[in-house]
Amino acid sequence: MNDKISLTEGKIRGTLVRLALPIMGTSFIQMAYNLTDIIWLGRLSTKAVAAAGTIHFKWLPA
Repeated sequence: MNDKISLTEGKIRGTLVRLALPIMGTSFIQMAYNLTDIIWLGRLSTKAVAAAGTIHFKWLPA
């Protein structure tokens, strides 16, 4: 557990990939979750989709 990862040394491309992959994975999971919500709500009505979209923007961090 004493392995330290230095983000300021070594090859830039590999460091950026190691830093970006978890962020990209989290964004993909959130996008898939939101898409699933829209698909299920789309079966109800367009008003339900609009309500979910409005709430989503309300809860975004400033």
